Amino acid sequence: MLSLGIRPGLITSHTIVINDTLSYQVRLSKGHFGPDHYRLDVRATTTLGQLTVLHTCYHDLATAHQAFTHQCHQLQAC
Repeated sequence: MLSLGIRPGLITSHTIVINDTLSYQVRLSKGHFGPDHYRLDVRATTTLGQLTVLHTCYHDLATAHQAFTHQCHQLQAC
């Protein structure tokens, strides 16, 4: 994976605004260590605060990116 030059940290993020009181942030990031290097997080922001809705780990970037795209499309369909 070092040959791809992807450093640990945020890879991509997308915010989906549903209405004035609800939005979702979908984040794909690379971890520093461990067998599951890529993390997909979905966070909901409401007037009451922020809540992590989904936290999933993946071994490879292609699967993680596909899950990121799928989550974005699902939330935009709301």
